[in-house]
Amino acid sequence: MVDKLLPSWNNTPTRQTLLDFIDRVTSRTGPEYVHPRDRVVTFDNDGTLWCEKPAYPQFVFAMQRLKRLAADNPALTKELAYEAAVENNLDYFESLYPDNLPALMKIVFDTHAGMSQTEFERLAREFLSDTNHPRFGLPYEQCIYQPMVEFIQLLQANNFKVFIATAGGMSFVRTISEEIYGVARENVIGSSIAFEIGRENDQLFLQRKPGLIEPLDEGQGKPINIELHVGRPPMLAAGNSNGDIEMLEFAESSGSLFLNMLLHHDDAEREYAYDEGAERALQLADDRGWTVVSMKEDFNKVFDF
Repeated sequence: MVDKLLPSWNNTPTRQTLLDFIDRVTSRTGPEYVHPRDRVVTFDNDGTLWCEKPAYPQFVFAMQRLKRLAADNPALTKELAYEAAVENNLDYFESLYPDNLPALMKIVFDTHAGMSQTEFERLAREFLSDTNHPRFGLPYEQCIYQPMVEFIQLLQANNFKVFIATAGGMSFVRTISEEIYGVARENVIGSSIAFEIGRENDQLFLQRKPGLIEPLDEGQGKPINIELHVGRPPMLAAGNSNGDIEMLEFAESSGSLFLNMLLHHDDAEREYAYDEGAERALQLADDRGWTVVSMKEDFNKVFDF
């Protein structure tokens, strides 16, 4: 049964480590059995569940919005963010990460301030289904890592509670999490904005406000937001970058059995190969014995296309 659930994984020691962990946790007669209520799992999203190169999908989504706003009001192009969007200058946005992440996220989130939440979700859903990835030529919603989806399915089949802890917009990922990952909307944790009540024709709606609710769901913000939304630390945490370190440390410091996974992007032929932004995480994985998943060695296919 396990093989049928993990058809996109090679039969490597890494794969066996994952399966052994599930067996240890779920074996009722074993000494390491964990009650289902405590089987909390958190996955990062960008670069862990879907492709984050050459740019985070939500950055591209925000750039499209900036272009539309600049077309309606050319004076906006005097502002750096609008100018960069019009010129398709991804380097400008990337230059803000990670040292000026709040400013970057403010740009991303404020582009859709003032609209209803319903309208935002409609636009986000259309973007993910209609906008093609520049390399793979398929919609962003299809550029998800099939082996990771299979692993989520295996965990859920064994009564683990799977959550997504994304640095990106919580609302953005929620629009599609159930369809592409099988993870319920309410199990998506992420960076978020504030809302206010709007009314039109005596009908109440939620309207998006500018600005962000602290903390951002990145770095030190991940354990805080996991505690706020879940109330339990994860016993299995999966990420791919330095921004996931604190989430993995949260699982490690829980005082119970844990497994930390770090997805290593080392497959330039089928996806991308890069360590930038993951140097510290990879070193910690080596120092602390975290499980590093090699795309090149552990996946027999990356995408389901």
